[in-house]
Amino acid sequence: MLSSQSENNPGLNPALRLLLLESSRCVEHAVMSSGTASRRWCGLLVFGLSAAFAAIALTQAVRSGGDSAGAPALAVNEPIAVVNAHLLAAGWSPQPEQEPLPFERERAGNNLASLSSCSGTGLGFCRYDYQRGDRSLAVVTVPGSKGDGVVHSWFNPD
Repeated sequence: MLSSQSENNPGLNPALRLLLLESSRCVEHAVMSSGTASRRWCGLLVFGLSAAFAAIALTQAVRSGGDSAGAPALAVNEPIAVVNAHLLAAGWSPQPEQEPLPFERERAGNNLASLSSCSGTGLGFCRYDYQRGDRSLAVVTVPGSKGDGVVHSWFNPD
């Protein structure tokens, strides 16, 4: 039954589809045989499948900025000015971890109140911090093609 469901679901991630097919075959084989090796292999496969589901859930949580309830909808390469406006409209407040130095403000190329810092060397990462209630959000940017900051990543700093 599990194998037919995964075969008939074209929207399913191909790697996940393969794991589901193999795990269902493993369960069928383990039921048919009484060998310890079969049970051990099946246990390892089920563990791998569980880890894959956990990794997918964690990836989606990180990409969305947290849990799905009220999580900000951010996108890589989105201009920080646009992200800042969306976050403020959604009830997030600027909460910089520290006051940025003048060179950091210049490097960021904006006057956003949420700016915490920018790296002085390398790719030019800048960090913007926000808070809503007891939730915190850090947005990391890199210089975009127009010289403005664009979203590179985001995370919960707590």
